[in-house]
Amino acid sequence: MHILTCWEALKHHIAAEGTLTDATLQDLNTIFERLLPLALEIIDRSWIQRISAPCGQSLYVVKGKSQAQYICIGDFCPCQFFVNSVLTGEALLCKHLLAVQIRDLLHPPIEASPVTNEQFNAFLTSEPVTAQSPAKRPRLADHRSAGGHVQRELQY
Repeated sequence: MHILTCWEALKHHIAAEGTLTDATLQDLNTIFERLLPLALEIIDRSWIQRISAPCGQSLYVVKGKSQAQYICIGDFCPCQFFVNSVLTGEALLCKHLLAVQIRDLLHPPIEASPVTNEQFNAFLTSEPVTAQSPAKRPRLADHRSAGGHVQRELQY
């Protein structure tokens, strides 16, 4: 069976289950052996934020270990692995898109942070945020409430 066909079938299974079972993790590891632990770390650390605009569009902000933020839209990620390996056909997904796709299938789904259309456009038209460059796009900021819960909000 083709790897893309296996991944599509596995996505349907994860969506139906709403969780990752040991068997599902084994299947994921078969397809994404090097990337799976990295994607699961992104999910475990809650480094994925879904941003939605009133126009109905959504994107995902995925934080990396180096504090870089990647804006993932649809099946696109601006990371170097995506450019060098996914676009060339050597890999199916990068760790950022794999994390987004897995997390989006789990229950409960990623809650969207609503923004205005103008704020949404700021994500799309600003410079990427990397560990080497200053923040030029809205960034996610974690804040602890008095009860110890972490809340995320956009900083401009």
